[in-house]
Amino acid sequence: MFSTNQSADSRFDGRFKRVVLGAVVLTGLVTIGAAQPLRCQAQPAPAAGVVVPLAENPLAAEFAACDADRDGALTEEEYLKRVGREKALLLREFRMFDLDGDRRISLAEFVTVPLGQAEELRGTLADPVVGLVETKRERLAKGWKGWDRNGDDMLSADEFQAAAIPSLVPGLESTGFRDWDLNRDGKVSLKEAARVLEIAYGVRMPGGELARDHIGRVVDVRMFHNMGPDDNGKVRREVYIKALGGSPDVAEKWFPTINKPGNELFSFAEFATSSHRTDPVGTFLNLDIDQDGRLSRKELESLPAWGPAEFNWLDGFDDDRDGVYSLREFLLIPHVNLLAMWHTATDEDDDGALQPDEFRFRPGVELAALSAEYFRRLDVNHDGSLSLDEYPFTTTHVPPNEIHVQSADGKTVIIAIPDYPNIFSPEISPDGKWVAVDGWRRGQSNVAAHLLIASVETDEVRDLGIGCIPQWSADGKKIGFSRYGRGVFIRNFEGNADEQSIDPLGWAIEFSPDGKQTAYVKGGNNFVIHDLATNEKRPVFPDGQSPYSYIEHNFTWSPDSRRICFKGHRPNEGVDVGIVNTSGGDPKLRVLCDARDVSSDFSWLPDGKRLMFARHPEGAARTQIFEIDSDGEKPSVRYPKQPPGRNNICVSWSRDGKTFVYLSMK
Repeated sequence: MFSTNQSADSRFDGRFKRVVLGAVVLTGLVTIGAAQPLRCQAQPAPAAGVVVPLAENPLAAEFAACDADRDGALTEEEYLKRVGREKALLLREFRMFDLDGDRRISLAEFVTVPLGQAEELRGTLADPVVGLVETKRERLAKGWKGWDRNGDDMLSADEFQAAAIPSLVPGLESTGFRDWDLNRDGKVSLKEAARVLEIAYGVRMPGGELARDHIGRVVDVRMFHNMGPDDNGKVRREVYIKALGGSPDVAEKWFPTINKPGNELFSFAEFATSSHRTDPVGTFLNLDIDQDGRLSRKELESLPAWGPAEFNWLDGFDDDRDGVYSLREFLLIPHVNLLAMWHTATDEDDDGALQPDEFRFRPGVELAALSAEYFRRLDVNHDGSLSLDEYPFTTTHVPPNEIHVQSADGKTVIIAIPDYPNIFSPEISPDGKWVAVDGWRRGQSNVAAHLLIASVETDEVRDLGIGCIPQWSADGKKIGFSRYGRGVFIRNFEGNADEQSIDPLGWAIEFSPDGKQTAYVKGGNNFVIHDLATNEKRPVFPDGQSPYSYIEHNFTWSPDSRRICFKGHRPNEGVDVGIVNTSGGDPKLRVLCDARDVSSDFSWLPDGKRLMFARHPEGAARTQIFEIDSDGEKPSVRYPKQPPGRNNICVSWSRDGKTFVYLSMK
């Protein structure tokens, strides 16, 4: 393996230009051990030792034996001459290690195949990150003489500024002359510029240590940083033991690979030569279950998940957009580059999006360019920021829910209430001119919810004060609502705002469509039907006989005011979408479907035959609105007239069936 001596440096000054980068975090380290050489014809076994020049590699003779036309590259047919391996595995190797995609295996590619030679004799693998460094270095070299006005091969501060060097490398735009003048001699050499690029792309550490070796192993830099090195950049043995879970036995197995016996401190240079490195090539081979030399999304599921958008944000690394990942594409993904906790980016300004300056994981130059490259790839819609649909990050921002009001002619009015980003329980007024919701401000709990009435036709929003789960009376003149810990109420919408307490122990009151009754939940598990004319109140289930331990809010009356549809939780943890009768002595409970993936907000369509509710079926990316026959046996189906790329919840139909209201969010 390379150390930080001249042999290591030489591969970045032009002699070696292709190396593979590091590792994947799985449950353990994947190591491909040495194996007996597999040759087209018998050859002497190679002696163990340091990395040898390409032409002197023991496999060069095997390569020459397979190269029938002596053109310096192996076709697929020629590669299959390797003996001792199954054809399928040889075909996979050919496809995997043809890293430049020319359908030929060069000697440089041939000696990188991990099976068939000792690990220390494997050739230098092509590293796409090092390729980024080399591309930028070549660009700087091309313009260097033009920027160097006095011809001393160095850039002074004035020459550096005139050339605008930082602007040529995404991620380094905010760096200054001092960041590039590494030896503090008042000038920047091309060699110093190349070193800055290596640090910025994560090829090298700020102290000069390489983060990768020639066979593609990457040091787990994250682990070293997380152990909190002291001011001298060293970590104590007891800290290391704690990082490994506190077991001295485990530490004794690993610690000797870092340091000599008796030493209590170790530096990054020592850590970098330890067993805390992993082999992305070996991991790729293990993940490639179907042995086709490409990783499918299914095969990639073995990688650690970094959030619900895991395999959506990997789209940015599928360069040829073929839906599978070549070894080169795999070597670019953040899982392979264990240089930072990439999935811990934080939305520092709490705006619900990640900006480039928030996608930074180390101070100064370190990883700045690689972070910018990742940001570019993750920003699939190219809007200059990352949304939670593109990448998982930490934020306390809650995007405001939108009220969508769809009319029969297809027109949709979208209403947002910026001061109240959290709004729920939409109900459209009988005349179709208002939508009532409950909402609370950012940072407030739901117990602080206000009753909000938004106009469909204008920008007017009325705040009726503390309350939640609003419901319109049949004539649109009154609103029923609840207050946490205080019960259910009725108040006027216009004019005198005096409110009437209906039941201090009630919850989630709703008017019947005929305007004669209300229903609300009492005791958490039973409905009470309240006659508005006589003030008579009666339970739906006989006292003590409710089959439910808890009935959720936002149930719905049938258009004929004879039934209620609701979501109920049983003591045995079953969850139902149920329907009960509201008149007579028998509730005649009917379980419509399982409700474990159903949101609590229902709407009975005016035809009396269909019910709607929001669902998030297992495996689905979004919560969407579904409809179901209220008297049939068929399963629910997705309602087609809704945006498919958003989460849609909380349904309300107008009584005339001409207006459909729901909440929508990203």
